[in-house]
Amino acid sequence: MSAPLPSENAVESVTPAGTVVLSDWIPHVASVTLGVWVRTGSRHEGPGEEGLSHFLEHMFFKGTARRTARQIAEELDAVGGHLDASTGREVTCFYARVLAENLPMACDVLCDQLLNSAFRDEDIGKERDVVIEEIRSYEDEPAEVVMDSLLKTFYGEHPLALPVLGDRKVIGALDRATLAGYRDRHYTADNIIVAAAGNVRHAELADLMSPLLSGLPASGDRRRIFPPDPRPRRTVIVRKQEQVHLALAAPSIPFNHPDRFVLQVLNNILGGGVSSRLFQEIREKRGLTYGISSGVEAFLDGGALLIHTAADPEKFKETADAIVGILEDMSRGEITDPEIIRGRDQLKGNIFLALESTSNRMSRMASSKIYLDRVTPLAEVMRMVAAVGPEDVRSMARNLLRPGRFALAVLGPGTAEQYQWPAEKVPAPA
Repeated sequence: MSAPLPSENAVESVTPAGTVVLSDWIPHVASVTLGVWVRTGSRHEGPGEEGLSHFLEHMFFKGTARRTARQIAEELDAVGGHLDASTGREVTCFYARVLAENLPMACDVLCDQLLNSAFRDEDIGKERDVVIEEIRSYEDEPAEVVMDSLLKTFYGEHPLALPVLGDRKVIGALDRATLAGYRDRHYTADNIIVAAAGNVRHAELADLMSPLLSGLPASGDRRRIFPPDPRPRRTVIVRKQEQVHLALAAPSIPFNHPDRFVLQVLNNILGGGVSSRLFQEIREKRGLTYGISSGVEAFLDGGALLIHTAADPEKFKETADAIVGILEDMSRGEITDPEIIRGRDQLKGNIFLALESTSNRMSRMASSKIYLDRVTPLAEVMRMVAAVGPEDVRSMARNLLRPGRFALAVLGPGTAEQYQWPAEKVPAPA
């Protein structure tokens, strides 16, 4: 018996100022997750702005004309709520989860942060140190370092290669005028989406947010973005550590591509779980790594299929040979019907289980609006998943998984010469 579709009550409207408001009413829960999404991230930064989007996100928590940083931190804590934010390559999201009765307060706090942050010189100075320490903490993590290296290798000079956390020198030079200017260009009515999921009616949400966001500029003068041109290059970084980290990236499809669910099924088969080929062959059968996985990144105008693992440096060659062997087999279309059915059912289950979270439902609506310009009904999503057929997956594997399409980044001890990629599969140096 098939599981019934979760109830969906997605509604969309636009405030008088021009901001899109989305809601999904879930009457059986007591909470609401509210998100304010801004279509800006590290790829929108120009020279000398590296890390500005992320730093600005931090500064929105440092106090406004009405609230100190401590008051911002305490206000939602006092009612058991949660307030946070995240910055990515294309979007920044500020979000709060509260009991439904506390939604007016959450709306007020979030909008106060975005419109009225003080950007005091003293706070900017302190936060510079905080963000630089955050950068240092990432630089101590081999997995983060190898993935940053991979993106630089893969995307070259394109802004998608920029680390979201930014550049230390740029962070050290940021001032109030720079922060306010970036906010005024990007945090505008036409560049923001409000989304809420939980025990909230749409009319209530729109009535709360419309006056609070009325002070936003209607639009801004933003940098134009251009599509990436990924290349199959390689980088090897030698660093004293216990393991060698290996990361690969192949050009993929953008978020709005009609075959996006085919790609998700293919990724599940390749490395999207413990039953995947990468995990079963390299961890379970050969015992070469503790973990190995693949994933998909999708952007407005491109995408990437990523693979990451870490191994004993002495086992690098065997690990690399095993990865290439799996890619070669799948790129020849050697994928069984049971694997495809399992990958499709896995995707369906992932979607259904995610929808039990108000945070995930809020994010689904906002992402759909940002990348597809509409909230795709869940029934339509499930029809597209069900329509993924064996030949669709095999065809994508033939196009996507040829080993020669992958960029490569390696981070490990010893010498660069010991990390040789299998013959005839070696990408050009970056």
